[in-house]
Amino acid sequence: MPNYYPVFLNLNKVPCLVVGGGEVAYRKTEALLPCGAEVTVISPELYPSLQQLQETKQVTWICKTYQAGDCQGFQMVISATDQ
Repeated sequence: MPNYYPVFLNLNKVPCLVVGGGEVAYRKTEALLPCGAEVTVISPELYPSLQQLQETKQVTWICKTYQAGDCQGFQMVISATDQ
């Protein structure tokens, strides 16, 4: 049986970056929002449900491919891309 290391983070008003715009990125974003995280998504395209979050200003979208250094200023970064 594996040993698990539990992690509890206070993400209220914490700038978080999700790299990727697909279904996995949507699920990760959906989990961050109820915690009060300030979510930015970097991706050239967005999954329809993620697009709705952007349109309702629940997330900030940067329409581009991730480049080295884009994670500066974020306290948490989630990679949700297959690249």
